[in-house]
Amino acid sequence: MTLDPKKLRRDAKRRQLAQPQPAIGRKTTGATDAIRAALPMIYELRRDGISWPAIAKALGDQGVVQGKDRTPLTTNRLTALVRQIEVQEAKKARKSGKRDRTDVTTHPVKPTRKLSLSPDLATRPVASDGPPVLDEDELRRTAFEKLQTVFKKE
Repeated sequence: MTLDPKKLRRDAKRRQLAQPQPAIGRKTTGATDAIRAALPMIYELRRDGISWPAIAKALGDQGVVQGKDRTPLTTNRLTALVRQIEVQEAKKARKSGKRDRTDVTTHPVKPTRKLSLSPDLATRPVASDGPPVLDEDELRRTAFEKLQTVFKKE
């Protein structure tokens, strides 16, 4: 049996759209949906200096309740719901965003320029007073000769 990839893609998309979207958790009071809808207004109220308790009381006055006993929304529950919604939105944005492929390395096409020493390092300093300045090879040779005296066989 051969499969038609285009038809498979089309049918899968159609089936996906026909399925109801899964709810996050279980709905009991609808407080999360109400807060989610009012979130831009809540942010605006906070920018205007309105306190969390005042916002919670106002939402409670408009019928936003919590728990099985359906008590008016409290400050702690309001801030917890706002934080929960922010975390969900951040997670959704991370999942839907373009993924960073760390397994692919990018190599430059060509080196832009050859590395070289700075001019002040390339010139050999000249000392006017004191012993002559030795280059690296001369320093190594001198250090090796000093070590030879330590390792000399008797």
